[in-house]
Amino acid sequence: MSRELTIERIVPGGSGLGRLDGAVTLVSGGLPGDRLLVDTHPDGPRLVRGELVSVLSPGPHRRPEEDVCPRARDGSCGGCDWPALSLDSHGALKEELVRDALRRIGRIPDAEVPPVRFVPSPRSYRLRSRLRWDGNGILGFVGRASSRVSDLVSCEVVSESLLARLPAVREALVEASTPECELQTLEGHSGAPLLGELRFERRIPAAEQIARRLHGPLDGVRIVVARRLVASRGPSALDLEAGGARFRVSVSSFFQSNRFLLDAFLEEARGVARTVAAAGTSRGALDLYAGAGFLTRPLLEAGFDTDAVESDPSSSSDLASNLATWRTEGLPGRGRAVATDVESHVSRMREPFDLVFADPPREGLSPVVRQALLRIRPRSLLLVSCDPATFSRDLAALLPRFRVRSLTLLDLFPGTHHVETLAELERRP
Repeated sequence: MSRELTIERIVPGGSGLGRLDGAVTLVSGGLPGDRLLVDTHPDGPRLVRGELVSVLSPGPHRRPEEDVCPRARDGSCGGCDWPALSLDSHGALKEELVRDALRRIGRIPDAEVPPVRFVPSPRSYRLRSRLRWDGNGILGFVGRASSRVSDLVSCEVVSESLLARLPAVREALVEASTPECELQTLEGHSGAPLLGELRFERRIPAAEQIARRLHGPLDGVRIVVARRLVASRGPSALDLEAGGARFRVSVSSFFQSNRFLLDAFLEEARGVARTVAAAGTSRGALDLYAGAGFLTRPLLEAGFDTDAVESDPSSSSDLASNLATWRTEGLPGRGRAVATDVESHVSRMREPFDLVFADPPREGLSPVVRQALLRIRPRSLLLVSCDPATFSRDLAALLPRFRVRSLTLLDLFPGTHHVETLAELERRP
């Protein structure tokens, strides 16, 4: 039976929270102030899930219905989960998400949290996209709570240049009789070159034929089966510029995906590095989960000799290549690529550091890494996170030895509930 409710606030995970007969009800796609008609079903003894049927009265954060992508609205495409949220409201709601997580998950008093700075982003932001090919002519994002692929013909997440090239990619996939797979793309700032990596879970016939067909629609293509390269055509890496620095990035490597906020992200890290360097750089710096070296670069520019730790083979190779290139530029700091997992490296560490940058995956810092940071007690720490829940857990564990000097939210993922949190921490006396 359909029921009416009003959304009070949003919660970690992006759902809107309302109440029906006193029971907490979570509605995917609900925004604060919305009066909605929802279908409900219980999810445990004290929680109700609601499926949005219609918007009876929109709240102040909702875009006009005609502006919202219909496939995102009905959930058939999972490329974004806040398609109806106006860009002007991203800052307020994402700050609310982070502060709510800090209070409820981290149990961190408001007095420990400084004012938040929010850096917005336009839509159509993605440099990197992960699409799904269904083997039957459909290429796009997988639907929310579904395994069905939605054909990507219009989108507010990916670039217009990628959309323009997808018809030729689809045609080539069909002509090559390509089985179901994942397609990871990486593009230059202008949309070119466009590189792609097709990832298959099991052995496929005619890998060379698929690579040959896709080379053209894609400027470079790699065919990977069970994590092993079996065929390729054209380049597998490109150069990306951010903040006046050049980064070599492979299609299979991790790199920040928002084309519009690369400069802003780099400047945040540069500011932290310069502030700490003003007090001396003799003990060096540590960049954990370094990827291709995006956050290593500001440390070298500030004069820190830096150990950059990355375990992924592709990202680690790009990191080593970038460090070699930057040496020729005469940066004041020297970088060393450490190709191992972060836990192994920090377990062996005994020497102190002036500054640590840590940008872990969504799962956040492991207990081993949290304990290592408490043990080595750097003067300053830049903690980066794309998940408010794990960020709050990690920050709570670090606060006995550190305090939060600044907190910045970068809207790296507009149209979704995800947000990049940058917390500058300094050692307590």
